[in-house]
Order: sequence, then C-alpha cells, then structure tokens
Amino acid sequence: MSAAAPTSGGAASAPKTPVRSGWWVAKRFLPAALGIVMVSAIATVLIARNEVAGVVEAFGTRTVKVAPGLLASTSRGQPETILLVGNDERPPPADNPSGAVLPHSNEMLLVRIDPSKPTISMLSIPREWWVPIHRLNGAIEENRINSAYTFGYVEGGPSAGLRLMLETIKQQTGLSVNRVFITNFHHFRNAVDEMGCVYAMVDKRYYHRNEPGGEQYFEINLQPGYQRLCGQEALEFVANRHESTSLIRDSRDQRFLLEVKSQYGPKLFEDREKFERIFGHAVQTANLHGEEQVLQLLDLLVESAGKPVRQVHFPITLHSDYDTASPEQVHEAVSNFLTGTAAIAHRRVRPAARAPRPASKPAAVANAGITAPAASMVPTSSEDLAAARAKTPYLSFPLEYPRVREAFGGAEPDNLHLYKMRDLTGRRHEAYVISIDRGELGQFYDVQGTTWTDPPLLANPAQTVAIGARNYELFYAGEHLKTIAWREHGAVYWIENTLTNDVPPASMLTIAENTRPVLAPTPARIARPTRAQARSVAYGSKEAVRSTAVKIWALCGVLALALIGFISLMLVARQRDIRALATHRQVADQRQARVASLFAIAGPATPPAQAPPPPQPPPPAG
Repeated sequence: MSAAAPTSGGAASAPKTPVRSGWWVAKRFLPAALGIVMVSAIATVLIARNEVAGVVEAFGTRTVKVAPGLLASTSRGQPETILLVGNDERPPPADNPSGAVLPHSNEMLLVRIDPSKPTISMLSIPREWWVPIHRLNGAIEENRINSAYTFGYVEGGPSAGLRLMLETIKQQTGLSVNRVFITNFHHFRNAVDEMGCVYAMVDKRYYHRNEPGGEQYFEINLQPGYQRLCGQEALEFVANRHESTSLIRDSRDQRFLLEVKSQYGPKLFEDREKFERIFGHAVQTANLHGEEQVLQLLDLLVESAGKPVRQVHFPITLHSDYDTASPEQVHEAVSNFLTGTAAIAHRRVRPAARAPRPASKPAAVANAGITAPAASMVPTSSEDLAAARAKTPYLSFPLEYPRVREAFGGAEPDNLHLYKMRDLTGRRHEAYVISIDRGELGQFYDVQGTTWTDPPLLANPAQTVAIGARNYELFYAGEHLKTIAWREHGAVYWIENTLTNDVPPASMLTIAENTRPVLAPTPARIARPTRAQARSVAYGSKEAVRSTAVKIWALCGVLALALIGFISLMLVARQRDIRALATHRQVADQRQARVASLFAIAGPATPPAQAPPPPQPPPPAG
C-alpha cells in the first residue's frame, strides 16, 4: 500500500538526494571547464589579434620598400639583429634657403636579441669610419660610412639609400640585418615629448651657436647635471657631434636609449596603445607588413623583456677628420657583438665588513674587494675647493666635493653648477653638479648632490657596499660600474662614470670615499637671501603681507573654534538641566497619582452643614 499523500496542513517529506560519484561530478564539470577555457582562449586570441592589428596599422603608413633578400629572414624563437637608424635630414633654415641637409645616417645602432641568452648586445657603427662604398652606379668611392645612405638616397630615393647602407655594413662587418627602423630629428623630438620627456645625466656643458663665417654644427645649449630632457633638449643631447670622438658620440646615444628603456620599459604593456601611436608616427620600418611579422617581433621582445643590455664598444683608430679600423679591430667588435650575450661577469666589488674607516685609502679599497686605484689619482686643487666654498651658502644642504680625482695632463678646471631640478610631481629640488674633465677628449665624469632623494637614476641598486660610516649603492651598465651613490645630511650624492665608463671601479670608490663637505655641516647655516628677500626686509614683500594675512586668519580660526566649543558646552549643560527637570516632573506625577489613589480607598467625604438662609426684610407699609 502506498503512502498517503500529505495533507495541506502537514509537512511534506523531503525527497532523498542521491549520492553522486566523483566520475559523475567530473562528467558534469569537465565540459563546463573546457567550455570556459575555449571561450577564454578565443577571447585572448581576438585581443591579441586586435593588438597586433593596431601595431600593423600604426606602422603600415610608414614603410620603406626593400629589395627581396636584402634583409635576412628569420623565424619565431630565433635570434635577430635589428638596425636602428637616425636620419639627419633637415630642411633649410629660414636665413639660409640653400642650407638643406641631405639624408644621411647620423646613427647606426645594431641590437642583437637572442631569446636563449641572458643579455642583449648593442653596438654602434662609427659614423666616421672611412670605408670603400660600392655605389649603385658601379663606382667605388672611399668615404665615411654614414655617406652610404646619402649616396643611395640621391641615386634612387629612401629604398636605395637603405639598400646601399645595409650592403656597405655587411661588406665591412659581415653582419646580416633582420629588421630596420628609421627615424629623423623631427620625429624623434616629437616622440620624446609625447612620451613625457626623459630624465638623463648630461655629463658636461654643451654649447654651440652657428655664426656667419664660423663652424656650422648642430646647435646645442645644455648645462651639466641630472635633468628632465624633453624633445628639443633630448635631440640636442643625442645629435651633438661636436668636440668629441666617435666612441663618445655613440655612447651618448646608447646612454640616452638605456634611460628610455629604464623609465618607460615597465609601462610599455600598460600604455601599449599610446606607444603604438608614438612609434608609428616616429619610425619607418622596412619589413613589418603583416600580422605574422609583428607577432614574431613581439614574441622576441616579450622573451627579452627585463634583460640587461651589454654595450659593445667598436675599437677604432681616431684621426682628425675620420676614423679607421683594421681587420683585427672589426673582428673584435663583431665577435663581441655576437658572442657578448653571455651572462654578465660577477661584480668585482664585494660587500665590505662594517668597520671603522681604515687609516689609509688603499686599505679601504682592499676591504671592498677591488684592486688599488690607478696612479692617475691626483688631489683636487685649492682653487676648485675655494670656488666650491664660495658657492656653499647658496645651498640649504652641504656641498660635498671630491678631495681626489682621476685626471690626466691637460684636464680643464672643474665646472660647478648649481640649479633646480623638478621631480616626477613637478616639485623643485636644490641640486649641484661638478663636471670633472678626465683629460681625454670628451671624457667627463660627474659628482652630483640633490635634495631629491629618489630620482629614477637611483632606482634598484645592484649592490650595496658598507665602508666606514657610509653605505654605497652601486649601479652597473652591463659589467661596467656606472654610478656610486650614498645618502646623508638629508640629501643624496652620487658619482656618475664617463659616457664610456672608463673610470675604473677602484678609482670611483676612492673618489666617493674622499668626497666630503667643503664646510662642516651646521644646522644654523642658512642659504643666502635672494635680492627680493632682501628688499622685503626693508619694505615688506607680497610674501610677507601674505604671511601676515595667513596668521590673522589662523587667529580668527582659533577664536572661532573656541567659541564653538563654549557654545557646545552650554548646550550640553542645558540638555542636562532639561533631563533633570523631566525626572523631577515624573516623580511629582507619580506622587500625585499615589495621593489620589489613597483618597479613593478612604471613601467619599461628609458634606458640611449648610448655613440657614439670611432673614428677609419686612415688606414696606401700604
């Protein structure tokens, strides 16, 4: 007999839930999981294709056609050699209509990226390297290698210029190039502005203005020191080719590119649409025509993201108007470029024990684990120290000056420059820089101090060395020691190596140890007042009036707060009195009610006897 159905008033019995096996759950879960994975994969592919399409579109309007086979083919996951070309093509100035500059390769920078290697190699082809150029018309002409682009451009346009430049590079070095990117001065300047400028170290004073009848070079006007370089200043820094050697010029370009990589590399993916637009407008390319080629390049860049860059120097023989290179020198440069992607050697500076400063400097250097400083170390002149003491009152923090330096004969006096620098938020900080001539053409290193204690240059030190009372932060460019920094007196100080990193680590550490305040730091030392501040003492400046007004408003604010507090206390007291009165009234009401109840229990009271009515007067007689 079946069980009776439950009535409306009874509780329904819950059906039994069958026990599910693990395989039943897997059969239900796996199809859903696979569906989610497939949908995610499709979405990822679509997003990636959209990103690649954006890159293709960005570069699609600025391509240079090249002859088949001119660029070496490669495939995904294989190493590539990329050529970055700076085209110094300039229109004629307004005051010289015939002074146009024909296209020529002001910079030829080779970058070797191998996904299987721990570093990236970077080699600049010396622009003034004197080589035979096999022109497209069959003639062979000896000239600077950067003229190859010009000769080809004149004979057949941009594609012919690119062809002759690539053929000449391969003939002289044997290197094949997989990809080419070209930019000119105008687009470079705009790209730096659109990125948001770049913080970089300017190693010395740069100045040149073209005068009628004088030398005609790229004009420049830059002070030394760490600073924010925007479009025009950045262009002047990297394009300057006056009063320096080919190695210095190429190292200057590489140093700037490394600063760009350091400051904007981590933001590349986050702001990819912005950088796609910037580089699409600023760069011409020869072989990024489709999605497959873009994906291949993106794979390579992703695999190499975060790898350190090894700067490979091209050993050349310098002459007054051009440079030469022997077959042995060329072989050394190419070999280091191709095989220099090995791991960077271990640091030559080991952490020192935390101990009091040794009595002699060679002992301090020995404790740091490096060799003794070079014999070229000389004491700082008394004239340079006196000039530094004269400028010390202009700073609100101690001016530290090296007591020794590495210098050779013919070195110029130091250049001490005081200035203000703006940080990432626009706040201005006091700073000074000492530009020190090493005695070789274009070789300057710098001692810097500033109240901006966290500039991008000093982010992520590779090593910290404790010597005496200081902790020195060490920064490397490849295997070369580039910067030594320390922090004291509420400021940060550092020594920046030359553009070619030629000052040995031992010498840099010795200079750092011997860099001390020119005057003993005292809290009472006040910066020298400006002219406007001096006038305000006698006449009262706008700042002083504004300060008085602020004080008056502050006093009014204090009085207002006191008044509000007094009124609040009065209100609290009044509320307390009202609550007390309410309590007393409640007690009185309770007592009245109790008395009334007592009267009710006793019964009604006897009414009092009524008094007799008063006698009436007799009526009057008739």
